[in-house]
Amino acid sequence: MADTRFLFFILLTITFIGCGPSREKQASGKLSEAQALRDSGRYNLARLKLDTLMEKYGDLTEQIADAMRLMDDINLQEQRRNLEYLDSMILVKEKELEPLMKNFIKSDEYGEPAILIHKRQKPENSYNRTFIRAHLDVEGDFYISSRYYGTSWIKHNQIKVYNSGESVTSEVVPEDGYNNRRFEDGGSKWEIISYRDGADNGIVNFIASNVDKPLKVQFRGEGYYYIVMEKYDKEAVRDGYETSFVLKELAGLRKERKQVERMVMKLEKRME
Repeated sequence: MADTRFLFFILLTITFIGCGPSREKQASGKLSEAQALRDSGRYNLARLKLDTLMEKYGDLTEQIADAMRLMDDINLQEQRRNLEYLDSMILVKEKELEPLMKNFIKSDEYGEPAILIHKRQKPENSYNRTFIRAHLDVEGDFYISSRYYGTSWIKHNQIKVYNSGESVTSEVVPEDGYNNRRFEDGGSKWEIISYRDGADNGIVNFIASNVDKPLKVQFRGEGYYYIVMEKYDKEAVRDGYETSFVLKELAGLRKERKQVERMVMKLEKRME
């Protein structure tokens, strides 16, 4: 009697196993679930489903090949969606940039990237004066320089901008004969110091935040010289500073778009 029950149990087990879905059907079911997730735009969940499928059913060549094709299709659709998003953001930033660019003149004479000169600080109008100049290029890099003009050297290497007890002082910038240099013509002398890579110590932000105030500048070196900033010079610094953020964002979006576009082309070629 015991043997009969044992044989019945074995037969029942075999029957149950035989009636269960095959591994091929199980894998196909997982693939269908991943396809449904893809169609609903839930790309990350679809990828997780496919990762599980390929790990669990790695010996099923046909199903794995289908899963890999579906994975490429998911990646392609996601990258195309990214392209659409980036295109929309680029349009937004270009619209934001449009009114800001009206303050600048583009010049290619200094090489690449092209520089943007504020209309209120054209070289022909600023040759023989002492002031703070705004420097901006089309990629959004921004800095200021101090420009001294006079009949005697002060050999300045630092500036202090101040008003009503508030002040900001730049780093000391040594002369290098190129960005930081002195030259003369007859009895006239010029000194130019550039405050790149944060050497302004926050002067740019101080000027941009206080355009409506009578800001003073002390040129410091072996000698000293003082000016009260002209309103248009303060506005040039503010405009350049604000525009630099939009230009950098736009440059970053365009760079990212090129990377995504290359990925789309690679996936499309692989799926041909």
